[in-house]
Amino acid sequence: MPVEDPAIILILTLASLAGATLSGFMGMGGGILLLMIMFLAGLDPVLVIPVHALVQLASNGTRVVAYRSHVRWAPLGLFALCALPFPALGLLIADALDTEWTRFAVGMVAITATWFPATRGLGLSEKTAFALLGAVVGTCGVVVGATGPLIAPFFLRGGWRKEQIIATKATCQAYNHLLKIAAFSLLAPAVTGTSAFQVLDQVLLAAPLLAAVVLGTFLGKRLLGHLSEERFRQLYRWLLTLIALRLLLTPLLG
Repeated sequence: MPVEDPAIILILTLASLAGATLSGFMGMGGGILLLMIMFLAGLDPVLVIPVHALVQLASNGTRVVAYRSHVRWAPLGLFALCALPFPALGLLIADALDTEWTRFAVGMVAITATWFPATRGLGLSEKTAFALLGAVVGTCGVVVGATGPLIAPFFLRGGWRKEQIIATKATCQAYNHLLKIAAFSLLAPAVTGTSAFQVLDQVLLAAPLLAAVVLGTFLGKRLLGHLSEERFRQLYRWLLTLIALRLLLTPLLG
């Protein structure tokens, strides 16, 4: 069913603006903020992840454009190739699994990789780490919706500047959101027997959200210029920790 309640659309538009601004200068946080508010607003869970993917595709895509000269392309090919077949597996898992406990697992990975750097990438080369990350994210994106906390620690690599972290992470996530939309639109009926996600049915909801994330991204980019590299990395770690703790507490609080 299309979402037509003006109050809900306004709330989600403001959440999209705030989230995209946050992600525009920190590289993360906005996606999971919007996801939580979509659930709290009472949207049908069947709609939440594909609509969220559509909005986040625009948000991350705009971030890619804004930071395009800073994207590190070398590891992205393997990430994209390895992620490609796994949304179908994710649909099967999502159909059978308690997603709250899946989010708990994502939170554990994020906390561990953020504060115990030796676990980040498990000592693998950059290309190998991103290949494995593609397979994991391709699967988990369909299950949990927001994979930012899962992949964020792996971008804190030596020699990567703050702009490169934001740009390359946004490129990975934009690609993953595109795969999720394709999975819910094309694969879901065959894999799980559920109805296909119809993008055009949600235009009234999606249009203002898409406009909000474009504006928020460029607001965030302006804010980034006021952060030093050291301060950015400190804030990045603590923001990721807060998000991960929220994921860890969700199944425990009910």
